[in-house]
Amino acid sequence: MVGETNSAQGILAVFPFLVNASLPVAVMREMRARGHDVTIARYLPVAGGYSMDPLEDFVAEGRLIDLEAHLGESGTDALEAIVEERGIGLALQIGAPWAYPQLARLKERRPALRLLDTLYNNGPHFHSFALRGGGYDGVLVESGEMVRLLQGDASRGARVIQVESGVDIVRFIPAGRAVLAPEADLMLGFVGRMSPEKNPLGFVALAEQLHAQLPWLRFVMFGEGAMAGDVRARIAASPAAAAIHFAGYADHPTTALAAIDVLVVPSLLDGRPAAVMEANACGVPVIGAPVGGIPELIEEGRNGFVVAPRDTARIAALLAGWRADPGGFAALRVSARAVAEARFDRRRMMDAYEAAYRDTLARPARPVAVLA
Repeated sequence: MVGETNSAQGILAVFPFLVNASLPVAVMREMRARGHDVTIARYLPVAGGYSMDPLEDFVAEGRLIDLEAHLGESGTDALEAIVEERGIGLALQIGAPWAYPQLARLKERRPALRLLDTLYNNGPHFHSFALRGGGYDGVLVESGEMVRLLQGDASRGARVIQVESGVDIVRFIPAGRAVLAPEADLMLGFVGRMSPEKNPLGFVALAEQLHAQLPWLRFVMFGEGAMAGDVRARIAASPAAAAIHFAGYADHPTTALAAIDVLVVPSLLDGRPAAVMEANACGVPVIGAPVGGIPELIEEGRNGFVVAPRDTARIAALLAGWRADPGGFAALRVSARAVAEARFDRRRMMDAYEAAYRDTLARPARPVAVLA
C-alpha cells in the first residue's frame, strides 16, 4: 500500500505540559518565527515542582489548545478536530504518554497524517514508542547512542533522524566566576531538574565524599522538580551541610552557571543534556557521567572529563590539580568555550529541526497498515 499524500502543511505539537525554558518549546517558537503554521496542544496545565511557560505568544494567536478535558478516548476526537480545522499535515509527539494511543487511533482515521516522535533517551517514552511506533513516519533523536539503540527492529520501521542539539552561544557567554581569576575554593555546581534520572541525590553524596577529602570545596545546586524537597532534606541532614547550598530555581541558566567553576552532571539516564553545552559556552568545564549522549559531548581535557560520579578518587584528583594549577584551569575554561563555539551552535540545530519537519511533510505518509 502506497502512503497517502496530504497537501496540509500545518504542524501540531502534542505536549503533556509546557516547562519554562525547555528545548522542545524553544524549537516550536523558532519554527513559528520562521513562518511555519504551528499549533501546540497540551494535556496538563501544571506539573509538580516545575515552572510552566504560559506561552502567551501562542495564546495571543489562538495557537495553544488545552486538552485537559480529553485525557481519555475523547482525546482522539479532539485531536482529529484540530487536524481538520487547522490543516495539520504533521503531528509531533513530544513526551506525552497519553497521546500514544490517541495518535495511533488518529492515524487509523487519517492515514495521510504524518507522525513524528521525539526521544531524548531510552527511558519510559522509548518503551512507549516500541509499543506504538509502528505508525510513525520518523523518530527524532539527539545522540548517536539513541541512533544505535533504534537500529533494526527497535525503530519499528520509522526513519531515525538525528538532530544534534545546541545552545545560543550569543546569550551563553562567560560571566561571573568564569571571567575572574580562579579562586582557591572551587565551586562545584549541579544545574538541572530535581528528578531521579538527573540524580541530584547522587550529587549530594558526591559532595559529602569530596568535602571529606578536600574541605576547601564548595557546592551549589540549582533547579526545581519533584525531588526538590528530598534534596533539601538530605542537605540539611548532611555532615557537609555547611558547604552545600540549595539555590533552587534560577531565572535563567546563565545565572546559575555564572556562580560555579565546574559543572557536575551525575545523571543515571540522559540524552544529550543542554546543561553540558550551556556550561561550556559559559566557559565552565564539565565532569559528566558516562551515560547516554554525555560522552559524545565531552572531549577529554578540552571541555571536561567523563567520570562516573562514584569515582570520587579521580574527581578529587582533577579538582586538586586545578587548584594547584590555576593557570591550567583558566586555559581549560577558554578551551571549553572554544569547543562550544565549534560544535554547539543552536542555529545549526534549528536548521536541522526545520529540515526534518519539511522533509517529513514532503514525503507520502507511512502506510497505516504497519500499525501495531
